[in-house]
Amino acid sequence: MKFKEEDNNDDDNNEKDQENESLQFNKKNNNLKKNKTSKNKNIFMFIFWIIIIIITFSYFFYDAITNENSIINKKHKVISDKKPKNNYFQNFSLKNFLKLRRERRDKKYKRDIDDKIGIAFIFQAIYGNGIGRMLSLLANELVKIEKYDVYMITQGNYSKDFPFDERVIRLNIYENRTQINNLDKNSNILYYILHNELDSYKINWIRTFNKKVINVMHGAYLASLYSNSTEIYSVWKVNNLFDAFITVVPDDYYVYKNLGMNNSFFIPNLLTFDPSKTPSSNLTYKNLVVMGRLNDMIKGGIYAIKAMELIAKEVPDSKLYLISSDYRIDFIKDKIKELNLTKNIELIPYVANISEYFLNSSVLLCPSLSEAFPMVVNEGKAHGLPIVSFNISYSAPIQKGVIVVEIKNYSEMAKEAIKLLNDYDYRKKMGMEAKLSLNDFSNEETVNKWDRLFTILDKDDPLAYKKLQEYTYEKYYDEKKARERLESNFNFVKSFNKVFGCHKFKDIINMTYIENIKDCNITT
Repeated sequence: MKFKEEDNNDDDNNEKDQENESLQFNKKNNNLKKNKTSKNKNIFMFIFWIIIIIITFSYFFYDAITNENSIINKKHKVISDKKPKNNYFQNFSLKNFLKLRRERRDKKYKRDIDDKIGIAFIFQAIYGNGIGRMLSLLANELVKIEKYDVYMITQGNYSKDFPFDERVIRLNIYENRTQINNLDKNSNILYYILHNELDSYKINWIRTFNKKVINVMHGAYLASLYSNSTEIYSVWKVNNLFDAFITVVPDDYYVYKNLGMNNSFFIPNLLTFDPSKTPSSNLTYKNLVVMGRLNDMIKGGIYAIKAMELIAKEVPDSKLYLISSDYRIDFIKDKIKELNLTKNIELIPYVANISEYFLNSSVLLCPSLSEAFPMVVNEGKAHGLPIVSFNISYSAPIQKGVIVVEIKNYSEMAKEAIKLLNDYDYRKKMGMEAKLSLNDFSNEETVNKWDRLFTILDKDDPLAYKKLQEYTYEKYYDEKKARERLESNFNFVKSFNKVFGCHKFKDIINMTYIENIKDCNITT
């Protein structure tokens, strides 16, 4: 029995071993199946995602070619915003883009793009500067005229600096000539307006569109006096490429005429603020304000800081708001620390709504060495601020109602500012004079000049052209005084500018001479 029991136990053990082996085999077999299934699943998922990617790219490629409604609807949402966004033009068909603008405008303004005249402004960047502000104001006014469509061709997202009327078509394609070519072919643009453009290659490219081309020179002809350069004299080299040449400095007409440039017109910048509707500062604060590019020597930011050092000694609780789009410049910060003026000078990044600072100030300083049509001066005037400025004498219309001191003489600038800060009645009187001086300018007159210019260029009427030229200058130009101011300014500046030491005023208005003009420090 014992042996039998042992035999039975052996049999049982053998059966158990067999069962274990069977289980292990099945387990391995199942694992192999699972691994195989998993591999098959991974392969399937890989193929699936490849298909999805191919379909996705095919969709976008097909959409870009055929301009499907989904993209148009997306664009419609963007255009429907009260503040149009930038940088979308590149993603949409030009024809559909313009069609959508037409449909939107027809619905809201009941206008038809097909019988309107297109005006295209081309400028690299709309940001915190005078040209950017001027362009936004002008575009907004022109687009209100029933017969015009306005295009703004720029680079980058700078719309936050200046508000644009939603009817202005903003296109960030400044560097993309292919898209600008397509725009010209698919739009109603008849006039291209360039700004400070002296590149003959770029001008000739725009001229291939066979449209009227206008250049606006935002600087004064004599601005090179302050930058030790004769570069500004290249204006006459490209002038014949333009149908019209706009200056914002009436005295420069004297130079242009002598250089044989017979296509110039004086059209001032628009006023940012309507003086009749703009509140004036109560002038009770001991604050001063300066606005301009700190990295530009011509804007004279360093002279404002030096003047503030003297002002702070006499009026310790005074403060200077230094507003600039390039306020982070290290040498400016270092100079403020060096002069121990951190409590008296506040560096402020450019702000679109500057009224807050004007209304909290009692004096505006204009330390620029050269200005053509300084908008900030007129903005200060509109807020009733007394203004102390370097004597940029050839900007005569702007100097009315302004206290002027010799260029670069920041000590005199400080003295005049101190007098204003210490005498309420005096600064109130000067602030009132400054505001009243804006009666010399009218936005309606400025827009009318642009409107008449477009009409005359379209008709190619030489007689009307000449009459308009006389009309644009008549209120602001006196030939004798213009020459006196220009020559006086030239002689003053060349006294400390070695580059111009060997030249005479008659030289810079002589075409033969300036064709070969050279810096004096090179020729001597």
